[in-house]
Amino acid sequence: MRLHVILLLILIVFTSIEVLAEPKEGSKIPEFTLTAIRVDEKNCTFRCTLKSSSLTGRTVLIVFYAYYCSHCNKELPELAAAWNQCSKEGDIAILVGVGGNSTRDYDLFRKYAASGWYFVPENYTFARLFGIEFVPVVLVVDGDSIIRQVNVGEAGRGKYCIGMNLAHSKSGQSKIEPIPCEPISCEQQPQQQLQSWQLPIPVEIAVVLVIIAFVIIAALIRMKGKS
Repeated sequence: MRLHVILLLILIVFTSIEVLAEPKEGSKIPEFTLTAIRVDEKNCTFRCTLKSSSLTGRTVLIVFYAYYCSHCNKELPELAAAWNQCSKEGDIAILVGVGGNSTRDYDLFRKYAASGWYFVPENYTFARLFGIEFVPVVLVVDGDSIIRQVNVGEAGRGKYCIGMNLAHSKSGQSKIEPIPCEPISCEQQPQQQLQSWQLPIPVEIAVVLVIIAFVIIAALIRMKGKS
């Protein structure tokens, strides 16, 4: 009997730990510091430092995904569509690739990345900090660092918009700090500049010279015919 009670207590303890580890709506996100990659509209890459303390005042989407996950491949375009429709200035999205292949996770990130998106490669410590066991998981966090929405699996752009709008409405007035970034590379595509071709002399003189040339050619032909 005593053994059964002990086993039951152990089960309750472990179950409680698992439940507490899962991200909960209404809870505050834990403190963290991340090194992330950002790519701007000019295809320039930056290394950035993201701290939970410096995200105050921003609506933040924290996304856990893997390149091989079929649901993730369906959800990232939905997330991008919701972002383009419902995000506001200062919002950021932190995409954490946990697929075990940073290059392929990054390729999927680049396929849909929008302004304000940051990529974090293979940070399993960060995923465990939130108790993440499955992908995709999208957390919508308001400007007071409170999780307003937890999405597991396929949610769709409509639900993401609801979460972002809720986070915007619940955020307090806080000063938004700039996110420190340093440039890594800038692979801008060369742009061909078309230059208009201009005659080196005025058009009128060119016409006169063409007429004179024709007259000379005609005279030469005539002289050759008489000879």
